[in-house]
Amino acid sequence: MTDRPIALPVLRQNVDRNAVPQVQVVELTWGDEENLEPIGRPYDIVIGADIVYIEDTFADLLGTVDRVSDDNTTVVLSCRLRYERDRAFLEMFRKRFRVRLLHESGDVKVFGARKL
Repeated sequence: MTDRPIALPVLRQNVDRNAVPQVQVVELTWGDEENLEPIGRPYDIVIGADIVYIEDTFADLLGTVDRVSDDNTTVVLSCRLRYERDRAFLEMFRKRFRVRLLHESGDVKVFGARKL
C-alpha cells in the first residue's frame, strides 16, 4: 500500500490493526516510483480510492499507473466525479486504458481498467 509521506503513519497503523502481515507500506509520490523498486512490478492489481482530486497531479498519477502496470494488470479506481476536471482525468485515463464502469452510487464511481 502506498501514500504520501504525511499519511504513512496512519496507513501503517491501519494495516497493523487489521493484521495484514503480507502487506507492505511504502511512500509513493506520483511520477516518482523509486520507492516501489524493492517490491517489484508490474503489479497484478492496482487499486486507487479517492485519488482524483488535484488537477495538477493528474498527469503524474496517470503516468504512475501506466508505469506500474502491464497488459495483465487490472486497475480498479474509485472516485467521485464532482467537477469537470474529474471528468477530464477520466478522459485522459481512457486514452491509455480500456475503462468500464463496475459500480456507481451517487457521484461515486468504481471503474475497472486494463491497458490498451
